[in-house]
Amino acid sequence: MPTVPEAALPDRWFRTTPDSALLPGPRLLARSLIDVSVLDERIRFYERLTGIPADLRMPIPDFGGLELAAVGNMLLIAGARPFTDIQRRTAYSVIVPSLDGALSRLDQVGATVLEPPERILPGARARVRFPDGAIAELVEHRPNPGEQPRPPELRGSGHPGVRLLLRKAVCRSKFASLVRLYETALGLDCDTRLQVEALGGIELATVGNLLVVGTDGPESTRASDVRLALVTSAPEDIPVAVPLGQPAGHRLVQLEDGSVAEVWDSAVGFHDTPAAPARGTAGTDVA
Repeated sequence: MPTVPEAALPDRWFRTTPDSALLPGPRLLARSLIDVSVLDERIRFYERLTGIPADLRMPIPDFGGLELAAVGNMLLIAGARPFTDIQRRTAYSVIVPSLDGALSRLDQVGATVLEPPERILPGARARVRFPDGAIAELVEHRPNPGEQPRPPELRGSGHPGVRLLLRKAVCRSKFASLVRLYETALGLDCDTRLQVEALGGIELATVGNLLVVGTDGPESTRASDVRLALVTSAPEDIPVAVPLGQPAGHRLVQLEDGSVAEVWDSAVGFHDTPAAPARGTAGTDVA
């Protein structure tokens, strides 16, 4: 892999887990591409929404002038200049314990490497296309010389109990195969599998931080454009959100930053935490 260019690290650089080899499995993140001028505002917004403090912030001046921050399952990607087409078409970012291990597993499911591994300031990265067409950027984090883990800073209570998930809609005939694909691709077992009869038998499954929705309803095409889901015990009390109605039984809201999310009541039967890595796969991710 090419040599990492030297860069000055501003004081605001921090990571709760500088070495992703310590993660129990891959961390799937939604992506929000924003102007660097609103990064602090967006961090505060997602902290209020989820009640979770930011756990990493990484200014990377030599990599397109980017600055990254993660709050829960949301990765904020801030730039001072226009984003490239491939950056805009990338659906997920995945922090992996081992880049080689992740690529080996994805090769087994027929993923295509669009950008081969390269060293970057956080560690190493590659970009791939999953068999379902979704593009993902894989990143392996390794600590810089002298870097120590830094606990996240608590800045208020936020709104407890809101779990933000990435959402992918699919017709019901492809639902089971898509769930199996992401179980294999991420090395995680499905931890929630539901059929909601009140909504016409719509099927739901979570694989890590991904919610797969299976439906044959006429609104499925529109719903496929909704990339986020919010799971909460108080679905009518989501803060900083504008209701968009309930097409075919789905409650949609527009968040403060313009993102559209589908809201689910946790009483439907969602598990509170993602599943552990699937048996026999965790070892492939250890560097």
